[in-house]
Amino acid sequence: MTERVRRIRTPLGDAAWLVTGHAEVRRLYADRRLGRTHPDPASAAKFGDHQLLSASELYSHEHEHEEHMGMRALLQPFFSGRRMAELVTPVRALLAELLDELAAAGPGADLHATVSAPLSVRTLCALLGVPDRDRFRDLVDGMDVDDRARADAAQAELAAYLAELVERKRLAPDDSLLGGLCAAGLSTEDIAGIATMVLFAGYDSTAVMIDSGVLLLSRHREQWELLRAMPAAVPGAVEEILRLADAEEPEGTGFPRYARESFDVDGVRIEQGEAVLLDVARANLDERAFADPLRFDLGRSPNPQLSFGHGPWHCLGAPLARLQLTEVFTALPARFPELRLGVPDGELTQEGGTFTGRVRGLPVLW
Repeated sequence: MTERVRRIRTPLGDAAWLVTGHAEVRRLYADRRLGRTHPDPASAAKFGDHQLLSASELYSHEHEHEEHMGMRALLQPFFSGRRMAELVTPVRALLAELLDELAAAGPGADLHATVSAPLSVRTLCALLGVPDRDRFRDLVDGMDVDDRARADAAQAELAAYLAELVERKRLAPDDSLLGGLCAAGLSTEDIAGIATMVLFAGYDSTAVMIDSGVLLLSRHREQWELLRAMPAAVPGAVEEILRLADAEEPEGTGFPRYARESFDVDGVRIEQGEAVLLDVARANLDERAFADPLRFDLGRSPNPQLSFGHGPWHCLGAPLARLQLTEVFTALPARFPELRLGVPDGELTQEGGTFTGRVRGLPVLW
């Protein structure tokens, strides 16, 4: 074992390999000898009591990589540069509306509930063609709980809702992502499964990144002042927020992979079927890739952060997340130049969700 590849026990007590080095994580993301499926899912090491942390049922084990690339090909047009350009104006208008609501609520208002979460969910719902935003948000929040029975019930209800929506779109096609998947001839069950994955991952992760960015900038006031004075620094700020957003997460946070065959990593033998966890949060702090990695620096260049994965597992929704983050961290300093936390940092409301220990209340003053 090495410092960057070592044996761990998952929260459920199963053995796994933890990979924390930036170069190793980046290389393994693109290595076809790893996958999300396991030949015997019942015996696969598990990282949590949640279905989305288990061996993936979205693909068959035999043809996983081909099926994964086929899915990416179906989804990619909906996250293209043209689509993102079309979304800039509506996202900017929605954000202005939400910031108006924050201002109307007055100092002490909850930025998470008023801005981060609604911006994320309403943007995703517009992209996918989901009309009932409040119902969707409740169902997705219900999936991300530590109670397996509640999570399963919420997932089943969400799947039923999406299946009903898909059938309506078959009768009245549109240019939404769900409409596009219908036109591609996929089954209702497959479309609901894909939509659940996209909605769940995109909604929560983007809201978390917005909250984390506000926290980081509040802790590093000189960087906030730089952002106020130099809006051109926003793209660099977004990348640095992405790099450090999960820095305080416990070691071993991430999605599991499983070895499809035996191979060596950094001198360590990984046997076929063993679980491998690619710890992006630690990789983003690797001093071999980042000088002074704990420093929050909006001007950091280069910044090869891996928060969106890499290669065939690079997040298709990355352009949509960057779009929202860019708009938020352009508008916030301009609209609320004196924005700061409304309570001491250590008193923020936290919730230990399935994937992240997320802020669930972010009161701010200005």
